[in-house]
Amino acid sequence: NKINPMKKILFLATLLISVFCFSSCSKDDEAIEVNQLEGVWGMTAVNGYYYYEGEKISYNENFNPFEPTDDCEKITIEKIEGNKYTVTHYEYYSGTWRQYDSENFYLEGNNMIPESMEGVDVSSAKILEASSDKLVIETTGADEDGNFYDKYTYTRMAE
Repeated sequence: NKINPMKKILFLATLLISVFCFSSCSKDDEAIEVNQLEGVWGMTAVNGYYYYEGEKISYNENFNPFEPTDDCEKITIEKIEGNKYTVTHYEYYSGTWRQYDSENFYLEGNNMIPESMEGVDVSSAKILEASSDKLVIETTGADEDGNFYDKYTYTRMAE
């Protein structure tokens, strides 16, 4: 049986396109699983720095959202439509989780773009990792005292 040369070329073209589509992702994008974003995330760590009266202050704090204390936080992320999401912030206070903020953002690649910039000092928010059990978000910005950097690490929670 002789294979039609046109079918052979079409097959090779399809194969090449498939290879390029699956190998075109950059290393930066490989840790992001967008379909894993939605859900409840408990903060396990936050670290970074900020400036206060000209002095750089660094910090590194760890938390257990499954046995929360008054300084624990969690977030919920819900997809609204397309690349638009809502993130709702909660803090643990006096034995219960209390909502203290909610905002919409657009996901463009790994970048989280706020729907409203009102009252926002953060100039960039980027998802460094999103998997079935871990979410890492990095923010940078500036306020009246200088630049700041925060890296938030979350673990998935049931509710």
